[in-house]
Amino acid sequence: MFAAKGLNQNEMVVLSGAHSIGRSACSSFPDRLPPAANSSTAMEPKLAGQLTATCSAGSSVNVPQDAVTPDRLDNQYYKNVMSRDVLFNSDASLTTSSQTEDLVEFYAGNRQFLSGKFLGPIVWYHDFEDAMVKMGYIGVKTSAEGEIRKTCAFINKT
Repeated sequence: MFAAKGLNQNEMVVLSGAHSIGRSACSSFPDRLPPAANSSTAMEPKLAGQLTATCSAGSSVNVPQDAVTPDRLDNQYYKNVMSRDVLFNSDASLTTSSQTEDLVEFYAGNRQFLSGKFLGPIVWYHDFEDAMVKMGYIGVKTSAEGEIRKTCAFINKT
C-alpha cells in the first residue's frame, strides 16, 4: 500500500508513529484479543487483559492508541511497539523484520546517543515531518479535477 503511493519502508515506519495519538474503536482490533499464544507479535498480556475488560462493554468503546502519552505526538509509540503494547497488527509487525525493528529501536531512542541526548526522538520528528509533507503530495487534485476549498466544510462560492 505504501509502496504503491511512492513511499518507502522507512517512511512507512515513520508514518506509523502517528499511532502515538488518537483513539480507536475496540472493533478495530478484534483479532488481537485475546492475544495469540507463542506469537512474537502478540499483544502484551497486561494490556490485552485491560482491553479485554474494557472492550467487553461493546465494540463501540474507544480506547487510546497509546496508553502512556495518548494526547502527545511523540516517540512513545516506538517504545510501545518494542514492548508489544500496541493495538494493531500493522504496529506489531514492525518487529518482524530486522530492518523495520532497527528503525523502531532507533526512533524509540535506544540508539544513537550523542552529547548526552538520544537522537532517535529528535530524528523521528524531522523524518515524520518530511514523510507527512511527501504524503501530502500524493493524489493531489488540481483545479481541473476538484477544488481547493477556502473552508473545508463548504464548497467555494463562484
